[in-house]
Amino acid sequence: MGSSHILVVEDSLTQAVKLEFFLFERGFQISLASNGERALGILAEKDIDLVISDVIMPGMDGYELCEKIRENPQYKSVPVILLTSLSDPGDIIKGLKSGATNFVTKPYDEGFLYSRIQSVLRPNSFEADQSVVQEVNFEFHGEQHLLKADFSQVFHLLLATYENTLLQSRQLDSAHRKLVSREEQLSSVLASMSAKIAVLDPELNIIAANESWRDLFVPGRSEAEIEGLDFSEAVSTSGCLSKSLDTLIAGVRSVIKGESRKFYYEYSLEGKGSGETLWYMLEVTPMRGKSGGAVASFIEITERKNMERELIEARDAAEKANRFKSRFLASMSHEIRTPLNAVIGMTDLTLRSELNSEQTDSLEIVRLSADQLLTLINDILDLSKVEARMLKLENNDFSLSEALYAVIKSMEPQAREKGLVLSMDLDEEAPEVVCGDKGRLKQILYNLVGNSLKFTEHGGIFVQVSTLDCQAHSGEVVLQIAVRDTGIGIPEDKQAVIFESFRQADDSTTRKFGGSGLGLAISRELVEMMGGEISVRSSEGYGSVFTFQVVLQPGDPAKLITEHWENGGGSQASDNSVFRILLVEDNPINVKVATCMLKKMGHVIEVAGNGVEAISTLSKLTVDLILMDLEMPEMDGFEASRNIRMGMAGEDKKDIPIIAMSAHAMAGVKDKCSKSGMNNYIAKPVQYADLKQVILATLKDSCSVSKGNKQNEVLDEIVLDRSKANDMYHGDESLYGELCTMFLSDVENDIKSFSDAYSRDDRKTARRVVHTLKSSCAAICAPYAQNVAVSLEKALLKGDAEAVKTCLDEFMLESQRIRTELAGAS
Repeated sequence: MGSSHILVVEDSLTQAVKLEFFLFERGFQISLASNGERALGILAEKDIDLVISDVIMPGMDGYELCEKIRENPQYKSVPVILLTSLSDPGDIIKGLKSGATNFVTKPYDEGFLYSRIQSVLRPNSFEADQSVVQEVNFEFHGEQHLLKADFSQVFHLLLATYENTLLQSRQLDSAHRKLVSREEQLSSVLASMSAKIAVLDPELNIIAANESWRDLFVPGRSEAEIEGLDFSEAVSTSGCLSKSLDTLIAGVRSVIKGESRKFYYEYSLEGKGSGETLWYMLEVTPMRGKSGGAVASFIEITERKNMERELIEARDAAEKANRFKSRFLASMSHEIRTPLNAVIGMTDLTLRSELNSEQTDSLEIVRLSADQLLTLINDILDLSKVEARMLKLENNDFSLSEALYAVIKSMEPQAREKGLVLSMDLDEEAPEVVCGDKGRLKQILYNLVGNSLKFTEHGGIFVQVSTLDCQAHSGEVVLQIAVRDTGIGIPEDKQAVIFESFRQADDSTTRKFGGSGLGLAISRELVEMMGGEISVRSSEGYGSVFTFQVVLQPGDPAKLITEHWENGGGSQASDNSVFRILLVEDNPINVKVATCMLKKMGHVIEVAGNGVEAISTLSKLTVDLILMDLEMPEMDGFEASRNIRMGMAGEDKKDIPIIAMSAHAMAGVKDKCSKSGMNNYIAKPVQYADLKQVILATLKDSCSVSKGNKQNEVLDEIVLDRSKANDMYHGDESLYGELCTMFLSDVENDIKSFSDAYSRDDRKTARRVVHTLKSSCAAICAPYAQNVAVSLEKALLKGDAEAVKTCLDEFMLESQRIRTELAGAS
C-alpha cells in the first residue's frame, strides 16, 4: 500500500504542498494537478491507484472530475476521495451522484484522512465493475432526488460520516480533565489559580469569581457586587464573546444539567492597550454535591498558541528547506557534472593518443583528481538520497562470490602499491546465488576495504564472509562480513562518531589521509536499509574490525545461468562494429566530448540540439542508435523519446534503441527514462569505456529480440563454429586443433564422471563436471553442445531427473557429431 500512486487535485498550492508532504512521509508516490483537466491528462498517462480531489476549483470542479473519471473505461475503476466541507446538505447528494468513493471533511484531520486512504486502497475495497448499482427515489432536505449508486459507495459515505463524528467526539472528550473542585476548597482554589474562574449555580447565576475574571468581564466591580449576577448577562455586557455567546451558554447549561460531563471552548481577544491577540480556553466542569452548578475557568493559552504557531512555522520552514535542498542537489549535480564530463572525457581521449611519459603522468593526475571529485559528488548525493528516503534498493539474482571477489580484485593494485596483503575468506556454507541489491552490497564492502587500505601502513586487510542461521526459518539469507585490518586503529571515545556524516576520528586524520568522512555514514545507512547493522571493534595502534550483517533472499541459480548464456555467455559484441548514431545534446561542450569519443570508436555521428530537431532529423535519415540528453530547451529528452515511440519520426523509427545521457543523479531518473521508452541509461560524466560498453550492450539486446529465434535455428545446424574460432584464436589453427584434441580425449571421462557422481547423489562433483563440459564446448566453439550443457546444468540444479537423463543422452550424441566432424576435417 505504501508504494501506491496517488493523484492530488488541488488548485491551492499551499494545500497541495501540505498534502503532498503528508502523503510522501507515509511512503506514497505523488502526482499533482492544479485542475480537473490536468488531472484527466495524468490519469491517461500514468497508473494511478487513488485520486484525492478538492471539490471547489476553477473550471472543472471535483464533482465533474469524478463524473468524467467514471465515464472513461480506461480509469473508471480508480477510487476517488473528495475533500469537502459538506456545509450544504446538497453536497452529499452531488457526491453520490458523481460516483465518489469517499468523502473527507475540510479542514481534515491527518489521522482520519490516512485511515480513509487505507480503507479505500485495501484490496477489493472498491471494484466498480463488480458493484451493484441501484436506482433510488427519495426526498432529502425538502427535495425529491433520483440517485444511481452502489452499496459500496453509500457504505463508505456513512462510514466516513460516522468516523468523522466519532473523531470529533473523542477530541471533545480529551481536553477536559483538569478541574474538579470541592465546594469547601473553593476559596483556596480561586486564590491559587491564575485562570479566570467563575463558580455558577444551576440557574447560571454567579456564586463567586476571582479577581482576574472580574477584571475581564465586569471590571471595577467587587466580588460582593457580582454575586447572583447572571453569567450570560455578564459575558454579553463585556462584549468579549458576543459572536459566540449562544454556543458558550448552551455548553455551560449542558454541563449543569448533566447532559455533558464537560465543555470547552477556545477563543481570542484583543488585549487592551497592547493590541496583542490573547487566546483563552473556557473549561466548564460540573460542581459535585447536591447543590449542583458548574465551574467556568477561563485559562489563558496565548503562550501555547504561540508555541504551536512557531512549531508549524518551523516545520514549514524545514519542509521548504528540505525541498530546496533536494532541488539544489539536483541542480548542482547537473551543473557540476556537465563541466566534469568534459574534463574526464577529454582527458580519457587524450590519454588514448600518443603522449610522452611526462604528459601521460600529468594527465593521469588530472584523471585521478576528476575521479576523486566525482566520487565525492556521488557520496554526497547518495547520502542525501538515503536521508530523504529516496534511495530504492534493487532486488535481482546475482552470484555472491563473483560480486565480492570483484571488489577485492579491483582494490588489489592499491594494496600491492602499499605492500599490503588483501585477502578474502568465503564460507563454504554461503549460497552461491542470492537475491538483493548487488551494487549496494559491493559499495558497502568497497567503502570498508577502501577505508582500511587508507589507514593501514603495514600488514594487511582480511575479509571474512559467513552466513548466520538466526533467520534460517524465514527463508532469508543473513550475510555477515567482517573487514579486519592492521592499521592505526580508532580511539575508544571516537568509535561512536565515525559513522556520522563528515566525521573522522580526528581532524589530523583528514589532513594526513584525506577523505570526506562520508563513506562510513553511507555504509551505515545502506546496511540498515538492507535489514542489518554495522559495528566496529578497534584498539588504537593495533587495527580495527568492521562487521556488518545484511539480509538477502535466496537466489535462483537456474535463472542466473539462463540470463548469463542468453546474453552470450558473458562475451562482448564485436568492438569493430560501426554504427550511425544520432547525438541529441544542447551543450556544446558535451557535444564536443561525445562526438570525439564516438568518432574515436569509428562511428558515424549526426547531431541534434534538442528534441524537436531530433525528431526532424530522424524522420529524414536512418540511424542505428540515439544518444539522448534529458534536459534540453523546446523539447526535453523524455518527451522526445515518447514521441519517437509513438511514431512521430516515422513508423519505421519507433523501435530505434535510445540511450539516455544525463548529469542528473537523483532518485527516479532511471525509472522515468524507462517509462519514456528509453532502452538504457549512462550517467555523466561519460567515460570512454563505459560509453562503448553501453552502446554495444544496447544494440546487442535490441538485435537479440528480433534475431533470437533465427540464431537458435542456426545453432542447431552448426556443430563447430570455425569462423568464430578463427576470430577467437586469431587464426592460430594449431592452438585450436590442440584444444579440440583435448576435448575428444577428456569428454568421455567427463561424461562418465558426471554419471557416476549423479548416480551416487554427489551433486557437488556433478555440478563441477558439467561446468567443465560447458566451458570445454565454449572453448572449441561448439554452440549446440554448449547449449545442451547449459540445459543439463539447469536440470541438475532443479533436481529434474528426467531432464538430466534427456540432456545427458543428447550431449553424448552431440559429442559424437563433434568427433565425426573433426575426423572428417583431418
